[in-house]
Amino acid sequence: MARLTLVYSGDFQGYPMGGVLEYVKNFARYAPVELRIVGLTLNPATPLGEWTTVRLKDVERPFLPILYVDEARQQRSRIPLNYRFVRALKAYRARYWEPDTVFYIQRAEHGLAFLRLPNPLYFNTHGQSAFFEKWTTHPLFRWRWFRAWFYRTEARVIRRAQGVFVISPADYEYYANRFPEQREKIHFIPLGIETEEYLPPGERAGEPPTILFVGRLDASKGLDLLIAGFAELRKRMPTARLILVGGSQDYNPMEAQVKAWIEQYGVHEGVEMTGLIPREAIIAYYHKAHVFTLTSHWEGLPTALLEAMACGLPAVVTAVGGMPSVVKDDQNGYVLLERDPAQLAQLLERAYHERERLGTEARRTAERYSIRQHAYQVCQQMGLVEDAPTAKVREQAC
Repeated sequence: MARLTLVYSGDFQGYPMGGVLEYVKNFARYAPVELRIVGLTLNPATPLGEWTTVRLKDVERPFLPILYVDEARQQRSRIPLNYRFVRALKAYRARYWEPDTVFYIQRAEHGLAFLRLPNPLYFNTHGQSAFFEKWTTHPLFRWRWFRAWFYRTEARVIRRAQGVFVISPADYEYYANRFPEQREKIHFIPLGIETEEYLPPGERAGEPPTILFVGRLDASKGLDLLIAGFAELRKRMPTARLILVGGSQDYNPMEAQVKAWIEQYGVHEGVEMTGLIPREAIIAYYHKAHVFTLTSHWEGLPTALLEAMACGLPAVVTAVGGMPSVVKDDQNGYVLLERDPAQLAQLLERAYHERERLGTEARRTAERYSIRQHAYQVCQQMGLVEDAPTAKVREQAC
C-alpha cells in the first residue's frame, strides 16, 4: 500500500489555531492509512529537515519540519507565509520524497513543489481562489498581475492533481463551473469535526447574553456588520457581550480596523478580543457563549461553525458558502439574508431567547459531520483503502 504524505504550512506540535490546520490535524489523526506530515515549526530550537514524531492526542505520526516561522516577524512581513513554505518544500524535497508516496496538499501554492514529480497528487482547495477573488486583505493581492499568477497556478495544480476535494456544495459549484473539463476529478466530501470532544457543557454559567465569533480577523469575515449589529443588540440588551476569538499569523491590517469599529460604535466595554489562542482553549469560549455568529462575505464550510453547533450553540450566519446547507431557520439557528445590522441584532436576540430549543437541534446537526468518516472517504477516493458500502463517498451533483 502506498504511503500518504500530508503537506501543510502549519506547526503540528504547537500552532495555536486555524480552521485548515484543525482540519489537517484531525485528518492526520483519523486517516486509516500509513501517513507522514510535512509542515513548519514555531520553535527556533527545532532542527529543520529532520524527521521526528508528533503526537496528535492518542495518535503519533512521523513529522518533518522544513521551515521555522517567527510569528512576530511574519505578521510584519509582506511575503505570505505560504510562499516561504513553497521554497522550503523545494529545498527539502530529498528528505520527504519517495517513489511510493501519495501527496495531499491544502494550498494551491504548495502544488508548485510537486508539478514535475511522478507521484499521485491530491488537493483540498478549501475554496481558496473564491476567497482571493474578493476578500483577502494581503497587499500582494491588490496587484492584478499577482492575482493572475495565482489563478494560473491554481489551474496548473488542478490539472496536475489526480483528485480535488471540496468541503461544501458551494465550493463544488464554484470549481466545477470554473474548471468544467476537470469536473470528474472534483469531489465533494463534507467536512467533519470531533463530535465526541466538542460537547455541550453540563450547564452554561450565568453569564450575561454572550455572542461568540471564532475565526480569522479578515475582511472576508464581514466584521463591520458584526460590530454594527452588536451595537444594535446592545440597545435591546444592554448587558450583552461579544467575544472575538482569533487573529492572523500573516500581515493583516484588519485587527486595527476592528478596534476602530468598536470605538466608532461605542461598544468597547462589551467586546473582548482574545487574539490567537491555543486550540484547546477555544472550547471554554464555546461553553460560556449563548449564540455563535459568522457575518462572512465568503465561506467554505467553517470548522468553527460545526464546533460551535456541536457544543450546543445556535448559529446566526450569512447566506454564503456552505453555511446555509447546515444552518436552518428556526431549527438550529437563523440565516441572515440581508447585510443589515438591525436584522442581525433581531436574529441574535431571537436566537438567544430560543437558545435551548435551537441549541439542542444544533448539536443533532453537528453529529452528522464526522471527521472519522470524512478521512475514510478521502482515503477511499485516493484508492488507499478498499471500498466499503457503509463508507460510500457522497458526491454533490450541482
